[in-house]
Amino acid sequence: MSKVEVAGPREMLLPVLETIQREEILQIEPGIRERIREDTAHKLRPLALDTQVLAERLVLEDLGNKIGRLLTLLPKVPTKESNLSPSLAVDSIASLVGTHLDACKERLQRKEALQSELGQLQRYLVFLGAIELLAPKGAAAADRELIGIEAKDPATLDQLAKVADRTLPGTVVTSAKMEDGSYIGLLTTEKQLANKLRDGLRGSQIPEITLPSYLDRLPLPDKVKAARARRDELSTQVAAIDNELIDMARKWRAIYQPVQSWLEQRLSLLKTSASLYETDLCFVLFGWMPSATVAGLRQVLAEQHGDAVVVEEREILKQDLETVPVVLRNPAYLQPFELLVRLLPLPRYTSIDPTPFVAIFFPLFFGMILGDIGYGLILLLVAVGAILFVKRRIIRQAGEILLVSSIYTIVFGVLYGECFGDLGTRLFDLRPFIDRQTSLVPMVYFALAVGSVHVVVGLVLGVVSALKGRQTKEAVYRSLSILVVICVTGILASYFAPVAALVRGPLITAVLVIIPILIFTGGFLAPFELLRDFGNIISYVRLMAVGLASVLLASIANRLAGAAGSVWIGVAVAILLHAFNILLGVFAPAVHALRLHYVEFFSKFMEPGGKDFKPLRLAKDKMKEKHLANGHES
Repeated sequence: MSKVEVAGPREMLLPVLETIQREEILQIEPGIRERIREDTAHKLRPLALDTQVLAERLVLEDLGNKIGRLLTLLPKVPTKESNLSPSLAVDSIASLVGTHLDACKERLQRKEALQSELGQLQRYLVFLGAIELLAPKGAAAADRELIGIEAKDPATLDQLAKVADRTLPGTVVTSAKMEDGSYIGLLTTEKQLANKLRDGLRGSQIPEITLPSYLDRLPLPDKVKAARARRDELSTQVAAIDNELIDMARKWRAIYQPVQSWLEQRLSLLKTSASLYETDLCFVLFGWMPSATVAGLRQVLAEQHGDAVVVEEREILKQDLETVPVVLRNPAYLQPFELLVRLLPLPRYTSIDPTPFVAIFFPLFFGMILGDIGYGLILLLVAVGAILFVKRRIIRQAGEILLVSSIYTIVFGVLYGECFGDLGTRLFDLRPFIDRQTSLVPMVYFALAVGSVHVVVGLVLGVVSALKGRQTKEAVYRSLSILVVICVTGILASYFAPVAALVRGPLITAVLVIIPILIFTGGFLAPFELLRDFGNIISYVRLMAVGLASVLLASIANRLAGAAGSVWIGVAVAILLHAFNILLGVFAPAVHALRLHYVEFFSKFMEPGGKDFKPLRLAKDKMKEKHLANGHES
């Protein structure tokens, strides 16, 4: 990453910013001014925006807010891309957007009112339908008045019956349960006594269901017909408003969306200019960009704006190291593994991108744990399907990681002689190079050897990271830690190899000499840090233990299938248990492999807390996928 200074004539500020925005490779950082030479810094002052720029910003912000509200209100429909130039259409759009926004709001308000009435009317129809079932028929209903009550529960109906009997003995009370769980109570009485009953209900705070005025005086059958007719009318009006909004969206979305993008780009430039600096004649901006792109930006600015615009690289000072942004930058094969690295905070600039090492060791650990030809083939098919048929980028990356991991699973499956557990041995006479179920001690040694290599690689990277951060004492301490780990590993190995016993004495002497120097460089806690390193190495035994659990579960699945007594039942049992073991076999290796990286490996060299690289970009909906966005530059 390079610290750069861009300077040019004051009147060329916005065109230069537009060029930088199109390139999407420079992150503007105003704070750098405080960390440059005093003889330069004292000549700079914050850029003073003229009244014309401030007025433009206010106008564009207001216009952008209106367009944003309009696009939020309009339906999202497919539109054809407009050939209209947004910068030329801004004035026309500014005169139209208010009218379109008001028209859209008016339609939505009418629609909301219609839907509110439609919802209430639907409730009335449910009520009227219940009354049709409860009301007396024919001549018995001729001189009767019907009073409807909505009750929340049966207790309210009991209270209703008591009030009716007390107010007007002989009142008939019937009820029905609604679809939403509430109840309809229907009181039937003589017409001339209905008002007395209503007064009694009001006195007991039991409200009557009231219908709209256009339904109030109609007979019951006509009430239902009128309500249904009104419902159909309201539904037609709502559909008509929806069609109007859709037509409006199809006509204008294709125009407003590019204008909104242009406004976002223009406003981002105007806001960015407020964080720049100036001299009497020039503007000056400071920022960060990948070192490999400095020459390209210098050439583009020269082609677009001539030699008047200058790009200079500044020295990265020690106080800059905490603020240098980070961009992960890896070859295509390694890029999917950035997904696993980004689950944690980014490494600092002085640290090291762990992606290449995750790409090497994660599939290795995954294959060591799962190690089954049959499981590996199934995961291989799943990975290929995710890569070919899923468009979502994060799923495709996970599929690419699974693809590599499944290949390692197949390779270790050949070494272990496992295909769906011991099924390969039973059916195909598959012979293992090493049997995990019987060679426990060799598998432990193998896991510890892999762990030792992984931890030592982490310690070596820690030395490199300390040197990058200009921490010489820390680099010496970590180098001595590596020597102690190697010496102690050699001492332990000498007890298992008679020839190696010859070097045991020199190795012990080396450790005794290194320890005091280690305490001097790393402090009195240095020996405890060493113990932690050895504890980390021991934790790699999980590679053997978790894998052994997987193969045992696969073998149990095969035995249960064989003892089922029926071929079909046996096949079903085997498929079910092996499917479960595959799911567990994906989850467990992934979790334990990640833990070994995040805890045992990353802690040796990686310093989290890096700031993501955020260059000045085009508007979001116009952003292009660039290789730079996937790339850790240090």
